[in-house]
Amino acid sequence: MRILFFARHYSYLRLFESGIAELARRGHELHLSADREESMGGRRMVERLAEQYPTITLGATPGRAPGAWAEFARRLRLGIDYLRYLDPRYAETPHLRARARDRAPRSVVALAERLGQGGRDTFARVLRALERGVPPSPELERSIAAQHPDVVLVTPLIELGSPQMDHLAAARALGVRTALPVASWDHLSSKAVIRNVPDLVLVWNDVQKQEAVGMHGVSPDRVVVTGAHPYDQWFGRAPSRSRESFCSRVGLRADRPFVLYLCSSLFRGTANEPAFVERWVEAIRTSGDPRLQDIGILIRPHPARPDEWKQIDLSGFRNIAFWGAHPVDDEAKNDYFDSMYYSAAVVGLNTSAFLEAAVVGKPVHAVLDDEISKHNQEGTIHFHYLLDVNGGLLRVARTLDEHVRLLADSLAGEGGGDAKAQRFVEGFIRPFGASVAATPRFADAIETLGASPAPQRTGAGVAEGLLRLALYPAVGALQVLLVTQPQRKRVRLQLRKWFQDGRRRVFVKLKQFAQSQLGEKELTAAPLGPPSALTPKPGRQRDPAKKLAGWNLPEAEETRELVTGLGRSGRPILIGPWLSEAGFELLYWIPFLAWAKAYGNLDPSQLVVISRGGAASWYRDITTNYEDVLSFYSPDEFRARNDARIVEQRGRLKHVEISSFDREIIAKVTEKRGLSGVRLLHPSTMYRLFDHFWFQRVPITLIEAFTSFGALPPVELGDLRSALPGRFVAAKFYGNTALPDTPENHAFVASYLEELTRHIDVVLLNTGQRFDDHEDIAKGNRGRIHTIDHLMTPATNLDVQTRIIAAAEAYVGTYGGFSYVAPLSGTHALTFYSHITGFRFDHLEVAKRVFSGLRKGSFVELDLRSVDMLRLGFGAPHHELITKV
Repeated sequence: MRILFFARHYSYLRLFESGIAELARRGHELHLSADREESMGGRRMVERLAEQYPTITLGATPGRAPGAWAEFARRLRLGIDYLRYLDPRYAETPHLRARARDRAPRSVVALAERLGQGGRDTFARVLRALERGVPPSPELERSIAAQHPDVVLVTPLIELGSPQMDHLAAARALGVRTALPVASWDHLSSKAVIRNVPDLVLVWNDVQKQEAVGMHGVSPDRVVVTGAHPYDQWFGRAPSRSRESFCSRVGLRADRPFVLYLCSSLFRGTANEPAFVERWVEAIRTSGDPRLQDIGILIRPHPARPDEWKQIDLSGFRNIAFWGAHPVDDEAKNDYFDSMYYSAAVVGLNTSAFLEAAVVGKPVHAVLDDEISKHNQEGTIHFHYLLDVNGGLLRVARTLDEHVRLLADSLAGEGGGDAKAQRFVEGFIRPFGASVAATPRFADAIETLGASPAPQRTGAGVAEGLLRLALYPAVGALQVLLVTQPQRKRVRLQLRKWFQDGRRRVFVKLKQFAQSQLGEKELTAAPLGPPSALTPKPGRQRDPAKKLAGWNLPEAEETRELVTGLGRSGRPILIGPWLSEAGFELLYWIPFLAWAKAYGNLDPSQLVVISRGGAASWYRDITTNYEDVLSFYSPDEFRARNDARIVEQRGRLKHVEISSFDREIIAKVTEKRGLSGVRLLHPSTMYRLFDHFWFQRVPITLIEAFTSFGALPPVELGDLRSALPGRFVAAKFYGNTALPDTPENHAFVASYLEELTRHIDVVLLNTGQRFDDHEDIAKGNRGRIHTIDHLMTPATNLDVQTRIIAAAEAYVGTYGGFSYVAPLSGTHALTFYSHITGFRFDHLEVAKRVFSGLRKGSFVELDLRSVDMLRLGFGAPHHELITKV
């Protein structure tokens, strides 16, 4: 049997992969034809199928030739589809109705909204009759005839205004058997209405059969229930790696359970899922429930909606990962399954991934947020199946507080076994029994159709010919509009250009008049400072602040006003306290303070910097007045209070608010120094301003406008000289999200340091989590490994490490913010990472631009996967290549 399978694009065939493979294994020939290209990996998937099965071929669907008839057919179909959503069954689905209304022709909308239900039904019949007058696509008919198919499958067919109606009509005109294999659980209830009904409609369960019959008027004898074949691949599947290896891969702690959040494809313009997820994470991090304390969170983005996440930064939360790819190949499928298998529970809004989580047997949760639910959850028909079928799958909550309690109560272990999930699977996914796969039944149904008598050709009759003749005036008028559209567009653009040019000339004349009257050469701000190290380039110096004029950032003006007021106050100014990571302190905070000092003409004697860990030398160009938080608190007290600050900030690590801990530190510094009337320049000011760049709302010129980059002030070894070798490399390897603490990474660090000590002494800087088990590192050259734990206290560790790095021949270690000390101190740095999604590249980009501009120390970050090739390039024999990671 020869099967021609039309898909809107190849990614749709991911949902039919098992069925296509089963038909190929049974010896049938399949030609897979896509209407258009996509970017989610579908083409590579079908290419792999074609490589595996010689009876599978690939092609492109020609489609109807562009022009007036194609545009007329599209508009007519959109009008018919809109009328469907005026049915009373869609009264509680506001977005489905609004979406169809927005796409329908205005004339259809206006007339339909003036008619009653009976009139709309008549109107719909008239439009369907007119659709029969649309001529068939000769290109499609020739394409189908060339394949000589026994069966034509079309999916998804029922998009709003779908051009695939032409595919079905062309196949029926040729007398070929046709079938609609329903692609997803929501298609029959939330898309277009089926017209020109195919010979067979393949559905998953009795719920969809009722939809096909009741909503689309398909005869029950044309509907076959097969089960949900897209999900057969997840039944009985085993994880591809250990839990420890999986957590290492995604960047989560392996000693804690994790919750999997599955993102949805929400209706555009109705809700901001990333913003909801941010609130959801905050609710979990502040719940206080010991079962959720430090629980991991894995957020899996929707493959079609990555851009939505540009406005959200989750890197400020602990033990959280944002990871996952479209499961169209074996590796991505393994990753997807492992993420579900090892999760303790699954959370989302409204996604077909809930069905996969049910197969794996996980407790599944959803929050019925008022704004989201109105359009995307309770405002759809298919979502209610998750609540009703066999007792429902979801554990739903109306508030985040209620959700957090339900989530804590439901946490499961590895594998599955949730009773609600099992009942739902038997009602919705495998209606013939949990052990009865759907794929063979899908293939059986296609074979049965192929063995049935071929239908009669449906050529155009007299009625269709008369209808077509009546449509020619409307199509002719549309053709005129299409032909003249480019000219009309050019006229509009030219008129707009003339207006803008005229307005610009008026402004120039006004400026010239003002300059002549005021006797000034230019109406500009104060002279510019030195060029920024952030954007080193030859040529005329420009003020980066001017490039931001059009962005209208209130935070920018507020920051300038605050700094100006500080400079005029004449009062003591406390700067900080800085309590978070060193990378942001070096890359953003200190350069921001250097800008503020110059912009506000701040007197260094007025300034008191508050930081931690002996960072006084970093601020010496700002002021010599420095207070260390660890002079007021023991390390254990500091950690406890800082953890409480993070909880107070709803789980965020970054210093985005003035916390009670900040106020306590400020009070202690004020009392110690006997200050009064102090003013404050807090890190939250910088965070609020620079958020616009970090969330990609404005370009890097925002950072350039509010920073002044420079090298760290020079430091001397002093009394450390006697404890160190004459020549050495400084090293700091520690576990973080970029270089997780895994056996493979331990092995690399040990072997790398072993190799390094053959040539030079190594001074280990580590004070906390590290990869420097002294029994395993540099076994043959232990005398060349030096540690400095005994030379540091918590209040001096940054000072000691900075002085050692500045004196070192080079620096090697984990890629992270601390490694920025090296190039800022004039020392070349080589850093390593193994987890490419464990850090943000925008921070790395800023850092490398700064280091390049300063021309002090070089900075290289290296993926461990490229280490062996690098060694080979420098002449290391193949047998000496140490570790494959």
